Amino acid sequence: MKLGKTNVATFSDLEKAEHVKDCLQKAGIAAEVADESKLQRLWFASKPLAGEKVYVPEADFERAMQALAVADEQEHILQGEVRCPKCSSAKIDYPQFTRKFMTTTLVEVFCHLHVLEKQFYCEDCHHTWPVEVKLRQPTDALNWPKKDDGPMVRKETC
Repeated sequence: MKLGKTNVATFSDLEKAEHVKDCLQKAGIAAEVADESKLQRLWFASKPLAGEKVYVPEADFERAMQALAVADEQEHILQGEVRCPKCSSAKIDYPQFTRKFMTTTLVEVFCHLHVLEKQFYCEDCHHTWPVEVKLRQPTDALNWPKKDDGPMVRKETC
């Protein structure tokens, strides 16, 4: 974490993070984007997810959150933002493994072998969740898996 600065938004797309930074700067709040996706591409051989972080000075945190709420109502600038589903924090890491030890390389090998799965990690509440949510297979009344009757289609009602 940056000294004296706090994370107000996390994205997987640099353009969206830059747009949020620009909106905050128009509101008179000093904001900067930290691109952590380079490390993900080189060290973790991963898709860069949750690597674009928007930081503001800690003293301006409340003003920044209010400015983001107003801008999101008008322009939907927070669409695509990565937030913790449990506590709504923007302090997210991906993958959930520490980057400070050489054992990270061993963990990455386990991920490529699908022994471990990469997940998002919330720095505030320590919650982890998968990148993709796997749906439970349909079951019958006795909770036995149903035979595959083709793709499941969710019908919308008007």
